Amino acid sequence: MSYRLWWRWNDGVSGHVWLSAGDVDRLAEEMARYGCADLAAQIAAVETEVTITPQEVGRALERMPSVPIHLEDAELWGDWIRFLEGAEQKGGLLVRR
Repeated sequence: MSYRLWWRWNDGVSGHVWLSAGDVDRLAEEMARYGCADLAAQIAAVETEVTITPQEVGRALERMPSVPIHLEDAELWGDWIRFLEGAEQKGGLLVRR
């Protein structure tokens, strides 16, 4: 199983990412450590499709550090932070499974 995430306003070339269930679990666990469990749960629990507002993304970004404390894959975390920063500016997230 995988997750497909897009910025709500994207050009069809940039602004999308595909994550494995394992990646989503690891990112959600790290996000929960910073008080962002709500956003992590919305993404992890999607059954078909969910939209996440730029405001929700922004609130999560305010709490998350640029370098993970517990997640060993710092590159995954850095890519995730940059993707969320784009989502905040590009209308939020559309998440599909």
